[in-house]
Amino acid sequence: MNSKKIRTVGALVLALLVLLYVGYQAYQATHKTIQTETAMYGQVSDVLQAQGFVIRDETVIDENVDGVLSYQVADGTRVAANGVIADVFSTESDATAQREIDQLNGEIENLESLSKPSDYFVANPSMLGEQIYSAIGQISQGVNENDFSDISTWKENLLTALARRRLVIGEASAEDYSQRISELEGQRDALASQAGSSIGTIQAPEAGYFISSVDGLENVVNIEEVEDLTVAQVEELLKKKGSEESGAIGKICGEFHWYVACVFEENDMVHLEDVTNVMLDIPFASAEQIPATVVAKNYDSETGKTAVIFQCSYIDSDIASVRNEAIQVTVATYSGVLVNERALRFEDVEYTTTDENGNTVTQVQKNVRGVYILYGGQLEFVQVFTDHSVNGYAICKTELSSEEREALVTNSTIQLYDQVVVEGTDLYDGKIVQ
Repeated sequence: MNSKKIRTVGALVLALLVLLYVGYQAYQATHKTIQTETAMYGQVSDVLQAQGFVIRDETVIDENVDGVLSYQVADGTRVAANGVIADVFSTESDATAQREIDQLNGEIENLESLSKPSDYFVANPSMLGEQIYSAIGQISQGVNENDFSDISTWKENLLTALARRRLVIGEASAEDYSQRISELEGQRDALASQAGSSIGTIQAPEAGYFISSVDGLENVVNIEEVEDLTVAQVEELLKKKGSEESGAIGKICGEFHWYVACVFEENDMVHLEDVTNVMLDIPFASAEQIPATVVAKNYDSETGKTAVIFQCSYIDSDIASVRNEAIQVTVATYSGVLVNERALRFEDVEYTTTDENGNTVTQVQKNVRGVYILYGGQLEFVQVFTDHSVNGYAICKTELSSEEREALVTNSTIQLYDQVVVEGTDLYDGKIVQ
């Protein structure tokens, strides 16, 4: 090989080495050998998803009504035995007129309370401001949650609070309201003279909560046997389709308690082990969280599934009509410093202690659970104490008990805002990271 070819090959090799070196430096500059996350404080909920079948002690009100019903109570309202649930009118116009009369009576009663001098002379303006903001907050929350069931009540609360404020600051007087009351009384009397009175009433057969909807599934489960439901029985219930019963005008939920039956896989039951109290969410029916108690866990050895029965007592107009809905079960909510589970490691830690004679002794604690944190360009292994892991994050303590402080073999435990190493190789205490 002549010298020219040697020089050419040498130049190519040198150029390749330069390119490799530049590429390596560029990679080092743009890619860290470790990846960190900031340790942040937060709350994490342990939540299970399931389909739930609602079971109540329900008595269907089956009455042949020859006329138009005007309900006097809302869904989820507690009624006494023989209490009036609805009035019966000959025509729709009579029923409509009676509803308008009831609204006018409510407005008159409200204005009469405002027109009393003792009502506003002792009023506290700051409290009135709180009432106004509270009423506005109710309306805003209802609109955001697409819940307009109580919008008329919220409107009246806001108007009443604003009217009280006008009286207190002198923008209105009791005489102004007296004139309005007279006008409303005239409208009420005119309606009453034209409308026909009720021709009958519907009464509650027993005490309980009134529910206007009937789905035909009221008696598919004996309330006395609800805690004995098997996995197969609950799965069969979840397949059932309701249908409106003709002639039924509603039902009474007689028991104070009602139940939700769900089926969980074996892996889910780990979360419910030794758990008694939970919170239920029915996202497509209500914005309320419902306190519940686990009253039965019926395991099926053939399928590995478990039928879980929850007992509830809280009820409102939205929950009253629920039968077969998606359920979210919040088993528990934990607070602490959240650390990605990928960061957890087990290391042997060498530490010093003092024996009974006052001598310094070096010992090694094996398999210490902890994380590496990046501090001042250097790695430090710190021991962590955690009782729970949810959704891939360990909830770590920053304030340790006396027993945990005695068990601490590193200089400190994890703290808020520490840079925790979640990815990296060849990690060790004291390593310099550029």
